Amino acid sequence: MIVPGKNIQSLIESGEKFTIILGSGFHQHFLGEDSILSSWKLLLQTLSPETKLTGEYHLDFERIIKAKKITFEDSSKTEERLIKCVKELLQKEQERVLDNCFGCYPTWLFNPKFVSDVISLNFDEIPELLHKKLKVVKVSKFKNDSSFKKESKTSYPYLSTRYKAIDYGNNESIRFWHPHGIISSKKSIVLGLHRYAHMVENGLRIRNHHMKAKRNNTHDNTWYDKLLFNPVIILGAGMSPSEWDLWFALTSRERTNASHPQIFQMRECECKNHAQHQWFEPLFKGMTFDEQWKELERLFKQQ
Repeated sequence: MIVPGKNIQSLIESGEKFTIILGSGFHQHFLGEDSILSSWKLLLQTLSPETKLTGEYHLDFERIIKAKKITFEDSSKTEERLIKCVKELLQKEQERVLDNCFGCYPTWLFNPKFVSDVISLNFDEIPELLHKKLKVVKVSKFKNDSSFKKESKTSYPYLSTRYKAIDYGNNESIRFWHPHGIISSKKSIVLGLHRYAHMVENGLRIRNHHMKAKRNNTHDNTWYDKLLFNPVIILGAGMSPSEWDLWFALTSRERTNASHPQIFQMRECECKNHAQHQWFEPLFKGMTFDEQWKELERLFKQQ
């Protein structure tokens, strides 16, 4: 059992493996603010320059659907057209980054000695594709060995519970999960309130399957399961209240586990003023983002 109150260094030294939650701030730190991978605002502005954004980006996307709707066109068709545009924009940017920014990213972060799972909130697959370019590891195709594996391969429950595994040899691997979708699969992309509503419904199903497996003394292999039992590091994600599926998983973890691993968030603010900050410990204290990344690199490279 993990002892509550351990800091990140003591957990690393004790051999615990982390689940990493990866947000768009990961790209922002290593690419800067001028990439649509780094900024929801920039992505939506590129999609619809004439739309004035509010910062509530799922609502903003609904306003873009309304603005872009063709007369007599069903709104779901407008949504599909726009998501196809999002896919194409991000695909082009992903290709640019892989061609020109190969050395920008910290591949040391994905160290199987310390990390077992990565839950990416981004639509791109840059971490996985960077590993593929290194040609020293094996990257699997998407696989699903959860209780949802027999569902339609185009259904959201199936798409959100599949993963890619990076095999580092010596029985060491990391699973990469994309519960909000990826650009290589338009149907999987969760953008806008209607798709988010389905995502919450899906989160309930994943939890119910987890509880059934628990009663049978087994585990259901999903991203939800990896959030419940591993210590967590949140990188580049502010964890806004609109991340309903993640908050559902994290609060379920608090409700059901008498003792559970810690959740660390890389942030410059150490306060507990924001509601979401009350749920996470700062990854490091008294450091800028640059200093925190350097310290995390030191810890991940020390063994």
